[in-house]
Amino acid sequence: LLIIVAVTLVCIYGLIRDPDTMGIPTSKQELVDHWRKNIRLGTDLKGGSNLVYQIEMQDAFKLEADTVIQRLRDELAKASIPFADLARNDPDFDHASNIQINATGVPGTKAGDFRMIVNDNFGSVWILTPVNETDYRMTVKASEALRVRADTLSQTINTVEKKINGLGLAESSVQQRGESQILVTLPGVDDPARIKQILQTAAILELYEVQGGPFAS
Repeated sequence: LLIIVAVTLVCIYGLIRDPDTMGIPTSKQELVDHWRKNIRLGTDLKGGSNLVYQIEMQDAFKLEADTVIQRLRDELAKASIPFADLARNDPDFDHASNIQINATGVPGTKAGDFRMIVNDNFGSVWILTPVNETDYRMTVKASEALRVRADTLSQTINTVEKKINGLGLAESSVQQRGESQILVTLPGVDDPARIKQILQTAAILELYEVQGGPFAS
């Protein structure tokens, strides 16, 4: 009986205390305010919005391939290895991990050097397969495809959480749903269009080399 009474008193204190100062209310209005702050209703009782987002995984793989292509171009230029073209395919959502990079026109006399550069710089992630004497195909390893998916999902959840937290929405949550979806729960929000607009605004960081100008550095 004493344990039940003690637990009940602790719970009552947790509901009526000031969440900031931990003080006891001295008026009815303070009691009501503390009560409302300490009991936060979810969407089932308070109403709100649930948004489901589909992550375009194919874009993550395309970006990964584009980065590799640019690096490979630089490495081949430094090694004076000519080639006709370096390009990737364009997989859709259902075949996102089937990304591949095609290198064409590599001279046979430079084949060994080309393979060495690819394997030394990208061999941990990409598999190099010769198509013929001058053309090659690079495909991403299955383990690395899983990593790209996991990293993309984690980074997307982190980005959305930061944007939601910046809005000051209490009791909001961002959770994984399935392999490539996230569920955003926003209690008390009855204008999901505004939230969608904020979340869909992309932030892009671009770095540019200063080629000239009046500054010394």
